[in-house]
Amino acid sequence: MFGKVLLLCCILYSCFVNRSMAQPAGERPVYTSKWGYLYREAGNNNDPLGVFITEAPIYLVDSTSKQYKVQVSNGDIGFIDRQPLKKFMDGKKSAGEPAKYFYRGVEGYQCPHYYVQVSELRVRKAPSTTSTAVRRAPLNELLCIDYVPLYTDGWVYIGDHFHKQPEYVQLKFLGSVLTYDKVLKDYLAVKGKDQEKELVQVGRLRELAWREGKNLKQAFSYWKESYAAYGVENPKVDIDFELLLASKLDKKPDFDAYEKKMKALNLHFIWKGLSLVDGEIKDAQMNQLKMQRVADIPDMPECGWEPRYFYKTPNMIVAFEENYKKKIVGTVYKLYFTDGEILVIGNERMDANYTERDFINHFGDMVSANMIEEPHVYRLQNGDAGQLIITFKDGKLFSYDCMYYC
Repeated sequence: MFGKVLLLCCILYSCFVNRSMAQPAGERPVYTSKWGYLYREAGNNNDPLGVFITEAPIYLVDSTSKQYKVQVSNGDIGFIDRQPLKKFMDGKKSAGEPAKYFYRGVEGYQCPHYYVQVSELRVRKAPSTTSTAVRRAPLNELLCIDYVPLYTDGWVYIGDHFHKQPEYVQLKFLGSVLTYDKVLKDYLAVKGKDQEKELVQVGRLRELAWREGKNLKQAFSYWKESYAAYGVENPKVDIDFELLLASKLDKKPDFDAYEKKMKALNLHFIWKGLSLVDGEIKDAQMNQLKMQRVADIPDMPECGWEPRYFYKTPNMIVAFEENYKKKIVGTVYKLYFTDGEILVIGNERMDANYTERDFINHFGDMVSANMIEEPHVYRLQNGDAGQLIITFKDGKLFSYDCMYYC
C-alpha cells in the first residue's frame, strides 16, 4: 500500500514539474514578495543566473529548507531564497530594488522597463533565434520586464501575463530611451571612422526624425551623405524621395490657410462617367452605378460617425447618413483603384497609374506622413472631425479611406 502511495506521489510530482517547466498558456503563476537573484545551483549564492523584481511571476518546481526551485518568465530555471509567495499582485516594490536593472520611470511608479535600441527588432515566439518572429518592435518601444538575465545573449519575456501570446527579445538590444540629440552626438563621434557604427547611428537618426516629426532634412541629408561615402545602397529607402517629402512638409500652411486651400481643391471622384461629390452623393447615383445596398459594413468603428446604411462593390464603399438639413447624403468611405476610378484633387486626375512622386510634388505641403510607422500612407485633414487617407503601393495610387475621429 505504501509503495502505491509513493508511486502516486511521484507521478503527481512529475506532472507538476513538467507542467511548470512547460509553462502552458493561461497557467497562473505565484508572485515573489521581494526582489532577488535566481541562482544556478541550490545553496550556491555566488553564481546568479539573473535578477527578478518584486512581485515577479514564478512557477514552483521544487523546494529545499532555504530555497525554492522555480521557473521565471523567460523560461530560466534556478533557485531563489525562500520568502512569502503571493497569489496576486498589488503593485508594490520591496526595499532596495535596483534601478540598475529595474527602471520604473522618473516618478518611480511605472512597470520596470527598457526601450528598444535597434530598428525593427524581431520579437520571437520562444527564447531562441530560430523561433518564429511574431512581429517587429520599433525603435524606442517601451517594454515592461520582470526578470533580467545576467549571462550573455539572455532573453527577456515581454508577452502577455499568462503566456497566451508569448513574446521574447534579447536583452542586449534593449537599454535607455534614445533621443535625437543623443544619437546625433553618437553619430558625429563615429562619422568617417567606423562604417558599421556610422550606418547604424544614421539609421537611428532617420527613424527618430520620422517618429518625432522634426529634424527631417538634417537626418536625411546625413543618411544620404554616409551611405554615399561608403558606396553602400539601401534598397528599402529612397532617400531622395524622403528629402523631397521633407522639403514639402516644411511648407505646411496654418489651419485657416489649410482649410481654405482644401476647399478650393474640390476633391471628388469620377467613376463610370459619374461625379461623386462628398455630401452630395444620392441613392439615384448608386442605382445608376448598380452598387449593392447593405445594412452594415464589418469592422466599422463603433464610435463617432455612424452612417445609416451603405452601398458597396468589391472595391468601393459609399456610406450614407442624414445631414443637418435632414437630407440623406453619402460620402465615399473606402475605395481601391482597380476599375478605372479617378480621384480628382484640384487639377490632378488620379487613377491607378498616378505616381506617388507626382502626388507629393503637388500636395506634399498638405499631408501628414510617417515613413516608419505607415510608409507611403498620407493623411489630409478633413475639417476638425476627421482625415482622408491616401495610400500608394509600389509607387502608384492604391487606395483611399475616409476616417472620422472617435
